[in-house]
Amino acid sequence: MTTPPFTVSYQQTPTGVLRICLSGEFDMSAGSTLTQALVDAAARPHVTQILVDLEHTRLIDSFAVAALVAGYQAATAAQRTFTVVNGHGIVQQVLDITGLSEVLCR
Repeated sequence: MTTPPFTVSYQQTPTGVLRICLSGEFDMSAGSTLTQALVDAAARPHVTQILVDLEHTRLIDSFAVAALVAGYQAATAAQRTFTVVNGHGIVQQVLDITGLSEVLCR
């Protein structure tokens, strides 16, 4: 079994916005990596807002959903906003079905 490719990249603005761009498929094999990336992002200095950009994300499963929840909880605890943007297709459907779109998306 091969691991589906995925990448996590960061773009931080001088105004404190950290955009985390996810590309590829985020399933069980990416769950712990994604969780760690999102939790670590909440602890970065000079960050006031975290935007998770799903524009190039093809798949998320329950492990990715759990990672998004962990990232949201870490950001909230650090008094930072956490928003998910640009979900589409099956990715947005998963966010809608789980109810996360109401909490995380704008």
